[in-house]
Amino acid sequence: MPRKNTMSRAANGNGSIRKKTQIKNGKTYTWWEGRITTERDPGTGKQIQRSVSGKTQKEVAQKLREISVEIDKRTYLAPTKLTVKDWLDTWVKEYLEDIKPSTKYLYTRNMEMYIIPNLGSVKLDALTSPMVQALYNRLHKPDKKDVKPLSAKTIRSLHGVLHKALQQAVLNGYIRVNPTDACKPPRVVKKEIQPLDETQVSEFLKAIQGHPHEYLYKITLFSGMREGEVLGLTWDCVDLEHGTLLIKQQLRREQQKGGKYYFSPPKNNKSRVLSLAPSVVQLFRLQKIRRLLPA
Repeated sequence: MPRKNTMSRAANGNGSIRKKTQIKNGKTYTWWEGRITTERDPGTGKQIQRSVSGKTQKEVAQKLREISVEIDKRTYLAPTKLTVKDWLDTWVKEYLEDIKPSTKYLYTRNMEMYIIPNLGSVKLDALTSPMVQALYNRLHKPDKKDVKPLSAKTIRSLHGVLHKALQQAVLNGYIRVNPTDACKPPRVVKKEIQPLDETQVSEFLKAIQGHPHEYLYKITLFSGMREGEVLGLTWDCVDLEHGTLLIKQQLRREQQKGGKYYFSPPKNNKSRVLSLAPSVVQLFRLQKIRRLLPA
């Protein structure tokens, strides 16, 4: 498969262009290739060059001019060899050390299940907004009837993870813009909360009467605390004398199989103090008698 190269004149000082020819299986293929120096190696001083190709000399000359302008403006980014999967793996390993284990697990799970199988092989600097948007649309409304669609909430979660990862790639200089900035994940329609009515509350109280956790259920019902907050309560958070309750942590469990229980900050990482009704204070007193909460 002999090749033939024909050197052309420099394209207005923006690099060199040559015509290339290759014969393969009896057919002749011709294209144009241009090369331009983008920088010098700080260690050796040798030129670092970028090559581009195209069907015509004019097309290649235009590409070289665009690169030359970016170099002059100091906005040029060298093409990265990283794929989307390569960068996501690096991002998880190097940039997620300070988040909750449960959050890190969810990030990793979402990427492994939905992002990497669909976009992982794409070159990082070749990823575009339409490609990401098409993935969101396909996951929300699958083409195949036997594929379960993802909820709008799940897709917005995917969007949040991918946006954070790609924003770090922008900061690192791997890509110029974040392709997810222009994407529009589906809107989440929040369901209206239906609190228990008087009849349901009465039936609930009758059902838990005599249960080992009766007082905990009642405390939860009348204080409005979340499940994890109730399970994360310790007696040092309860001030029976002043009738106040400090919500400073919640009990969580790692979501992977066999995951361990651990304490984490409350939602939004903000502690809060609740003023308790006398009846709820009395429930805490009764619960303390039973010694079901850690002392």
